[in-house]
Amino acid sequence: MLAKVMLPVLGAAVLAAVYVINEGAVRVAVDEQKPGGTHLHLLLPAALVPAGMKLVPDEKLREATVQARPWLPTIEAASRELARLPDSDLVEVRDAREHVRIAKRGALLVIDVESPQETVHVSFPLRTAGEVARQLESLQPAS
Repeated sequence: MLAKVMLPVLGAAVLAAVYVINEGAVRVAVDEQKPGGTHLHLLLPAALVPAGMKLVPDEKLREATVQARPWLPTIEAASRELARLPDSDLVEVRDAREHVRIAKRGALLVIDVESPQETVHVSFPLRTAGEVARQLESLQPAS
């Protein structure tokens, strides 16, 4: 009896895990260099990003959309085209105190910033950036 109940539950869990793995993950790591500084490390399934946008209050989402609207087609096109490229460093800036690198690694856009104050690492699937841009683009301005 227990096996009859657990088999569908296990099957659903496996399908959910495969979906999350297929969609990739968003990784954010921020480490302040001062003693007692903040160390924030998040690893979230990328599939939660578009779904999580539905939890944002409409007025806040519309405000963000108004500000981002001129860039949304560019974000969507860039994420699609970058996905076709081989792995490469896209931008690298270094001065005496800071180092910034933006790179394409596999299906991810990777952003690393190192400074005397903090080290920041952000990576996310290019597909997620395109999906978020499409979702924001579909919102109608408040009338």
